[in-house]
Amino acid sequence: MAVLGGAGLVGTQVCRVLLRTDPRQPIVVVALHKAEVRAAMRRLREEFPSAHIRGRHGDIFARGRLLDADEDGEEGSAEQRARDRRALLADIYEDFEQAKQHSALVALIRDLRPGAVIDCINTATAISYKDVPTAAKAIMADLGLRGSSDATNGEHLAEDVESLLLSIEIPQLILHVRLLHAALREAETEVYLKVGTTGTGGMGLNVPYTHGEDKPSPTLMAKTAVAFAQTGLLFLAARSPDGPVVKEIKPAAMIGYREISVRAVPGYMWERKGDRFVKRKSDERPLFEAQEHSLEDPLSMQPDSSKYTVHPDEEGRPRSMRLACVNTGENGWFACGEFEAITALGQMEVITPEEIARQAVHELYGLSTGRDVLSALDGAILGPTYKGGLVREVAIDRLRRLEPEGSVPSVALGDLGPPQLSKYLFELYLVRAAFGTLEDAVAALQGDTDAAAGKLVQLLGELRGLRDAIVSVGIPILMPDAQTILRGPEIKVPGYDPSEQARRAAPEEIDAYASKGWVDLRATNLRVWGERLAQLVEGRRLASAGSSAAMSRETYGRDDFRIGEVVAWVFANDPDFRGFRIK
Repeated sequence: MAVLGGAGLVGTQVCRVLLRTDPRQPIVVVALHKAEVRAAMRRLREEFPSAHIRGRHGDIFARGRLLDADEDGEEGSAEQRARDRRALLADIYEDFEQAKQHSALVALIRDLRPGAVIDCINTATAISYKDVPTAAKAIMADLGLRGSSDATNGEHLAEDVESLLLSIEIPQLILHVRLLHAALREAETEVYLKVGTTGTGGMGLNVPYTHGEDKPSPTLMAKTAVAFAQTGLLFLAARSPDGPVVKEIKPAAMIGYREISVRAVPGYMWERKGDRFVKRKSDERPLFEAQEHSLEDPLSMQPDSSKYTVHPDEEGRPRSMRLACVNTGENGWFACGEFEAITALGQMEVITPEEIARQAVHELYGLSTGRDVLSALDGAILGPTYKGGLVREVAIDRLRRLEPEGSVPSVALGDLGPPQLSKYLFELYLVRAAFGTLEDAVAALQGDTDAAAGKLVQLLGELRGLRDAIVSVGIPILMPDAQTILRGPEIKVPGYDPSEQARRAAPEEIDAYASKGWVDLRATNLRVWGERLAQLVEGRRLASAGSSAAMSRETYGRDDFRIGEVVAWVFANDPDFRGFRIK
C-alpha cells in the first residue's frame, strides 16, 4: 500500500486508519521532504510498533527517482537544473514515452508495485500555484505590452517563456494522469483512490478568500479548474480497460487541523534576482518596522526588504513574527482571527482529516460510502440510448443513398483523429471495392498479396476521385515498391514542423509513418489486413451460430462489409488499441 502525500494532514490519518484496520498491512509513506517523511514514520511507529512502515521522499512531478527515508538528496547545479527544466518541457509537450522513461512517479510505482495507492497530494495546488498570470505578465513586460516603463527589451524573454511553458496547468496535469495510469497498469495495481479538492472549500465564485489581489483570484480559479479537470481525467481512467479501480473523494470544506502552538510562522521572502524580485519560501516571517511614506512621492511596488528594518528583539537580533496559530496542513498556518472567520457557519466551515481518512479507507475496501465522485458522475451522466441506436441506422442509410451524388466517396475527412482512423477507412474501402465480400477479401489478402497490391493500384488509377480525396485530406498513399508515395500539399503524419527541414526519410521512419497515417499498399500491410479480416470472419461465424451472448464487441455481427464497423472492430480488439467503452 502506497500513500502519496502520506506525511500530510489527511495522508497521516489515512495511514493511521489503514493500520488500525489491518496492522499487518505494509505501508509506504511518500512525501516531498525527508524530514516530514521521517516525522510521519516516527509517529506511526510509536502508535503501531509492529507495523511495517517504509518511506520515500521527493517530487513525484519531476524526473529521476524518489529517495528512501534515510537517503539524502543532492541539489544539482544551476546548469543541471536548467537542463532538467528543458527536459521537462520536452516531456510535457513532445514525447510521452521519454517522459515515462524518466518520470519519478513511474519509477516509484514500478519499484513498489503496490496493490493499492491512496493519493492525498493536493495535485491542483501543486500544479496551479506555479502562477501562470505572473509568468504571463513577465513576458508582456519583456515585449513592452504593459507600458513603456515595463519594457525590458527582451532581456529575460527566453527565461520567461520557459517559465510560462512550465507553469501552464493543463498540459502538466494531462501528462501526470497519463503517467500515473500507465504506471498503475504496468504494476497491476488493483485500486487507485484520490483525495481531491473543490479548490474553494465548497464555496462558490463568491468565495471571499483569495490568493491574489483579485476576488476570486486567477490562481484560485486555476486551482478549481485543475481539480475538476483531474476528476474528468480520472473519470476516463476509471472507464479504461485493464487498469485499476479508480475512485475519488472530494472534501468540500476547510480541513483542520494538525497543530495549535505559539511559534514563528513560515512564509515568503522577496529576493532580488537581477533587476527583478522573486518569491522564496522562508521558515520564518520577519517582523519589519513600519516606515512612513508620503503619497505625494512615487509609490514603488518593489518588495525590496533591504530598505526596511527588521524589528529587533530584546537582545538586538532580528525578530520574526511569533504568535498563536493553527496548522491546517496544505492550507497553511492561520492566526486565531483568520481561523475563526474561515470556519464560521456559512463560510468554508470544517471537516476533520480523520473523517476524510475513514471515508477513503471505506471506499478502498469496497464499502459504499456514497462519496465516490466518479461513481456519482457515472450515475448522473447521460449514456447511449435506444433512440440513438435507431437514429444511427437511419443516418447511415441516408448517407449511403446520397453518396453517389458527391464528387468523391463518403469515406473520411481526416479531421477525426488519429490519422490512423482515416488510413484504415481508406484502405478498407479499396479492399472492398477490389474484392467485394469479406470472405473474398480474406482469400485475396491471404493468398498472392503482390497480385492483390497490383489490383489495388489499378483500382486507384480508375477511381481518380477517391485517390485525390485521400491525398487531399493529408493521407499519402505508399505504393507497393515502398519507394513512391502519392501525396497532396499536407501530410498529417509526421505533420508540419517549422523547425524541420526537408530530408530523406529513413526506412524505419517510412514504416512508422505508414503504420500511423499513410494508406499502405505494400504486401506486408495487406497480409496484416488478411489476418485481421480472417479473425473477424471467424468471429462472425461463431456469433451467427450462438445465442445473444455471442454478440459482443469481440464479434462482427453483420453480413455485409461495412468499413466503419470493421475499423471499430479493429479498435476494440487489436491489442495495440483496446479502444472500447466498459460502461
